[in-house]
Amino acid sequence: MGGNAQTIAGQNGWLHHTSFLWDYDDDNMEYLSLPSKQPDYRENRSHEDFLVKLSTYYGSLKPTTFFEHVKQACKNEFEIEDVTLKEALAIVDNEVGGMQNWFESKCRTKIVTI
Repeated sequence: MGGNAQTIAGQNGWLHHTSFLWDYDDDNMEYLSLPSKQPDYRENRSHEDFLVKLSTYYGSLKPTTFFEHVKQACKNEFEIEDVTLKEALAIVDNEVGGMQNWFESKCRTKIVTI
């Protein structure tokens, strides 16, 4: 369904990232590496052991409709501020030193050539 990651963002906050997997090519899952830190319940399982395609369960909805429901559910629980991509990138620049700094220091993402 998706993956999550968090990082401390400056002195007063944190950044949470979620990837929702509406659909994907099963062959591409082999490029995902196991995280070095894992909760016990993960039990060193590969991504293939627990990821599912959202389209399998919510295929009767358009992806945009599904994500509007997710957004509304978040708004019901948290204070959410809609921002543009430009505004979000400015926050990353100001709070974590920019995408390149974050990528080179705290990010576990690896770039692979296919």
